[in-house]
Amino acid sequence: MSPSRKSTAQQRPRSLEARIYAIYSTLSPAEKRLADILLQYQMDLPSYTAGELAEKAQVSKATAARLIRSLGYATYPDAKRQIRADQHWGSPRAGLEDPDRAPSGKVTLSSTVQMDLDNIRTTAESLSETTLSEVSQAIVGARRLWIMGLRSGYGLALQAAHYFTLMKSDVQVIPAGGGSYSHEIASIAKGDVLLVIAFRRRPRLLPTIIKEARAAGAITVLITDLSAAASAKAANHVLRCRCQSPSPFNSFVAAVTIINYLAWSVSTAMGEASLARFEKIDRLVKLLDDVSTPQTSIGR
Repeated sequence: MSPSRKSTAQQRPRSLEARIYAIYSTLSPAEKRLADILLQYQMDLPSYTAGELAEKAQVSKATAARLIRSLGYATYPDAKRQIRADQHWGSPRAGLEDPDRAPSGKVTLSSTVQMDLDNIRTTAESLSETTLSEVSQAIVGARRLWIMGLRSGYGLALQAAHYFTLMKSDVQVIPAGGGSYSHEIASIAKGDVLLVIAFRRRPRLLPTIIKEARAAGAITVLITDLSAAASAKAANHVLRCRCQSPSPFNSFVAAVTIINYLAWSVSTAMGEASLARFEKIDRLVKLLDDVSTPQTSIGR
């Protein structure tokens, strides 16, 4: 790094995300709730007072003031001023200690595992059992299940589709190869479920897609992160995942856990119907798919 660039990097304050990630594991439960609220509303922070955010997190103003100081801000207005100037929201660079320097330091497997466990635990604690049950029942009764994965959510959409096609015969992934959003969304109808998986830096058209699906009579479910705003307001159900990571990469293990839960829950709710499909798929795997399986000599 050149001297001038190094000087600029040293002068630039760390992002709000980087500050929160650096101390999150040391925070009290109340402070963690407020930290999550700060992450969720960070782009709208200038519109809120510290008291309003404390109320959303159900913590005291004293807790809010203590957290702001722990994050390295002299006052809450200082934090708001930085958010206005932050150019890296949603970028892989946002969580880095210095967004203009390459990641450094020792990475350990144990610290990665701990980070992922914290994300799963925090996500699970924040989700409503009622919402999870309603989403599962909607998928069970769906005429057709549409799964839309956008940007980093596309791979997760494929994984979800793999699970749900084991139980349901009509599962469609959006976007399909060579298709257009207009053609696919036009096919969504009453009785369908649209499951959207989309994380920060979501396409601007997402709220419109969700609204069109709802207007067609579909139940809409959004698996997303803490920052979703317009798209979350548009959906019937929102399952927010904590994706915290001090690395340049978001952690999606909590989203995978939600998908695992929904698949298991739907399979259990479908009972004999899911078993019948499992058996049919097993028969066709033996007939059509060239796969190797463990062999045993027991009984021979």
